[in-house]
Amino acid sequence: MTHKEIVTNLRGIFPPAVTPFNRKGEVDIGCFRENVQRYVGIGLSGVVVAGSTGEAPFLTERERLQLVEAARAILRPPELLIASTGLESTLLTLRLSREAIARGADVVLVITPNYYKARMDSPTLQGHFRAVADGIRRPVVMYNIPQFTGIRMAPETIAALSRHPNIAGLKESSGDLEYVRRILKAVRRGFRVLVGSPVIFFEALRAGAAGGVLGQAGYAPHICVGIFDAVQQGRLKLGRDLQQRLTFLAQNTALLYGVPGVKAAMDVCGYHGGPPRAPFMPLGPAQRRRVAAAVHEATRGLDV
Repeated sequence: MTHKEIVTNLRGIFPPAVTPFNRKGEVDIGCFRENVQRYVGIGLSGVVVAGSTGEAPFLTERERLQLVEAARAILRPPELLIASTGLESTLLTLRLSREAIARGADVVLVITPNYYKARMDSPTLQGHFRAVADGIRRPVVMYNIPQFTGIRMAPETIAALSRHPNIAGLKESSGDLEYVRRILKAVRRGFRVLVGSPVIFFEALRAGAAGGVLGQAGYAPHICVGIFDAVQQGRLKLGRDLQQRLTFLAQNTALLYGVPGVKAAMDVCGYHGGPPRAPFMPLGPAQRRRVAAAVHEATRGLDV
């Protein structure tokens, strides 16, 4: 796809794929492929590989690239392959981004560097993202998740970066709806804001967000796609009803238990979730029962 075609298709629902591990704790590429295969042709806009839900901080660079290669062999245009490539230094981010693109990534997702968070002011962040965007031949989506990084990019900083011709969008995961609205008002026309918080998804779409990267889309894609489609079609009552299901699901899985909760929900829905990688701990029996009950309640009466 051309740059223009990629940006045009950078909207809708993108599940952040989990990374399954085998009994030895190694990446299980076979299970990963089976998960991605199930996402094809069901109304999703693509897949995010090696993101937060994919346990990116616990993966080696080689493992991330293996996942990109595996997903690329399955996804077909217009479905997009978004690869998370953000590392702490600009140099390493550029290197991993170029390698991911060479293996077929359509878009790179770049998180804010955060180890030296006290030094990550607006000029520093702008310099980092501009250098990455200048140095690769595929669109960049910035990733703002302050609850993990401790860095909350100012809307003015995001607006300035939105005017770079190779910075196509932002994944915004703070869960702060008013902050998202400020960003949407500040950025250039056509800039894609993808929401990472399931709780504000419906209202963010109504405010102008282009879509979402939602962990729940990995195991209940019909709910997430349903909300997006309902907003596009002006069927707001349906959208609100589905949003209530999504919020309930999130509150009893990812928001309660994190990535291990998402993986448990994957197992309930017949996908390959499996155990997380240490230091994460898998859920206990009582926790898994709560996740299963939430999944069943949230999907009750829906044609899945």
